[in-house]
Amino acid sequence: MSRSRPRVLIADDQPTLLDLFATWLEDEDIDLVRANCGDEALSYCDDGDIDVAILDRHMPRVSGDEVLDALREGASNPRVAFVTAAAPDVGIVDLDLDGYLTKPVTRDEYVGLVRSLIERERLSETAERYVSNLSKRAALLESESASVLRSDPTFAAFEEKLLRLAVRVDDRQLDDPLLSRAFADGGTIDPTG
Repeated sequence: MSRSRPRVLIADDQPTLLDLFATWLEDEDIDLVRANCGDEALSYCDDGDIDVAILDRHMPRVSGDEVLDALREGASNPRVAFVTAAAPDVGIVDLDLDGYLTKPVTRDEYVGLVRSLIERERLSETAERYVSNLSKRAALLESESASVLRSDPTFAAFEEKLLRLAVRVDDRQLDDPLLSRAFADGGTIDPTG
């Protein structure tokens, strides 16, 4: 982030929710950009000026997945999370995604997600990927039982990847409160193997 205030894009096709989310973020020290559909969110993808994007996954015409792809191809490569009514499936482990919340969400959950994504800038690339993957893991464990997930080969491979990342996280960052919170939210992963 080169600006003093991070620029946050929020996109949702439900105007009442978009207004509510914007209201929840009023007291945050951010520059807020609102998009009421995927098409409008796409208009911000190439300008390289978005630090965090919170997207609804299922919007008409242009989905959150398509906006995610466009953001990843753009100049800014922001941290991106879905806040959506669609329960996550194991396929999210393959998305280049930094967070996932299933609606309905509380103000604390929404604001906490935005703050967490902003704070991740201070982490190393490895620690940031670890936190993003812990977030995906937590979302999956909320929507499906651990025993069902562990029987899925995709999830099993994801857990192995997560363990390899945990071992590579710089020891100095293990004490970072952000990493500690993500570790607690993501469930038990023993980084020592």
